[in-house]
Amino acid sequence: MKVICRINNLNSLSDERLLKRLKKYIRMPEGEIDLEIGKEYTVYGIVFWDNSPWYYICSEDYDEYPKPFAAEFFEIIESHLSSYWRLSTVDQGEGEILSSLVFDEWAKSPDFYERLIEGDYEAMDLFNKYRQLMDQE
Repeated sequence: MKVICRINNLNSLSDERLLKRLKKYIRMPEGEIDLEIGKEYTVYGIVFWDNSPWYYICSEDYDEYPKPFAAEFFEIIESHLSSYWRLSTVDQGEGEILSSLVFDEWAKSPDFYERLIEGDYEAMDLFNKYRQLMDQE
């Protein structure tokens, strides 16, 4: 799946309900988001917060792991879902379920993303393997 950035500043949004929802997750005083308008990004996974999709992307080529960005910042230019994605559902307690579309090892391990951002070598190797495969899809 490929997307192109159309918005990189919260302050450019006029929908107050959308802005309120996004500000629950994004705390940038100036509203600036680490994205480049017009740049194409590969989506490495999707997580659903408040029933809305957030795309896991690497905003820079040298990023070691993807970060979630609200779908509202992008336009889909290639809607083909990755053949490597699996549905993951994780019980968050109190009736909350976190759903995501991610590669198999990530889907099976609730702590995978935490390990990835902490620099776990096994998690990093797996992500890099899938990153290369998804970049070529």
